[in-house]
Amino acid sequence: MAIYQKLGLAVAVAGMAVALTGCGTPPVPLTKNFAKSSQYKVRAAGHWDAMSREVAARTRDNLARSGINADTPLYVALPPNASAFDNGFRDLLITRLIDAGAKVQTVPSQQLEVTYNAQVVKTPGHANVGGYSDEPHASSSNTEVILTTTVTNNGMFVSRESDVYYLANVDVPLFAKSTHFRPVNMKVVGQ
Repeated sequence: MAIYQKLGLAVAVAGMAVALTGCGTPPVPLTKNFAKSSQYKVRAAGHWDAMSREVAARTRDNLARSGINADTPLYVALPPNASAFDNGFRDLLITRLIDAGAKVQTVPSQQLEVTYNAQVVKTPGHANVGGYSDEPHASSSNTEVILTTTVTNNGMFVSRESDVYYLANVDVPLFAKSTHFRPVNMKVVGQ
């Protein structure tokens, strides 16, 4: 009987310790996954064209919803230190805007300016991002690109959209901003 009393006492003490430990720590939110979704993976210049077609259509729709006259001229600016993607996407976007009926200027004006930014995001903790796919030969990637398109009028936002795409790791250099530097020969002295 004494053994049962000691065991009961030990269980009671352990229970109190657990209860008291729980009282000293505030509750922490539990993690929760987003609902299942899908996103495109950019693998070719043809995909850049599909992206530009979608951006042009949505830009025109957003401008119409904002009450901007469809004949208002646009200027598509090239981002600073443009990458290969930036150069190609600008050309494709201008083409698709013209195809959609927009008037696109070759020089900046005081009217509407269209800018875009391609931000490459690497997720080192998720080596299989983009590898879960219904394609037969899916390649895994830990890289995505956020493409944000903005329309401004005299410094005011008129339209802004962002899209996220998977990006094959081997294609990351196409999105890398160029760096302009001048090589300098330096003489080492005092060795």
